[in-house]
Amino acid sequence: MVQAIETNRAVARRFVAEVFNAGNALAYDELVADDYVNHNPPVPGLPGTKAGFLQAVLATRQAFPDVHVDIEDMIAEGDRVMFRDTARATHRGDFQGIAATGRTLAWTEMHFFRIRDGQIAEHWANFDQLGILVQMGAIQL
Repeated sequence: MVQAIETNRAVARRFVAEVFNAGNALAYDELVADDYVNHNPPVPGLPGTKAGFLQAVLATRQAFPDVHVDIEDMIAEGDRVMFRDTARATHRGDFQGIAATGRTLAWTEMHFFRIRDGQIAEHWANFDQLGILVQMGAIQL
């Protein structure tokens, strides 16, 4: 059981390093199950499927090509891995209809994965979307 938990933690760490930080679509295909379900699709209009999440990752990397995610905390139990992270990036491309501002942003995220046979099968997430929009100047508080 301990070995499976450590393997699942390694899958989550690899996903962050190779997919979020490096934009590696080949690693994405290897790490995400074909029947993957995203319970909180991050981009309006994209399906909560493997293909839909890849589109969201690529769109994020297009808007923020230097995005870097640092895992702050990680908890794993059974087939579940949860982590809290901080993302930092420069807004260099269109993001959900907002033109590039050149601003450097930082936001927090929480991800909860269910891992099956070394692949992410389900995903729940929360992002500080309001913080992103405020930092881009799209919303005034």
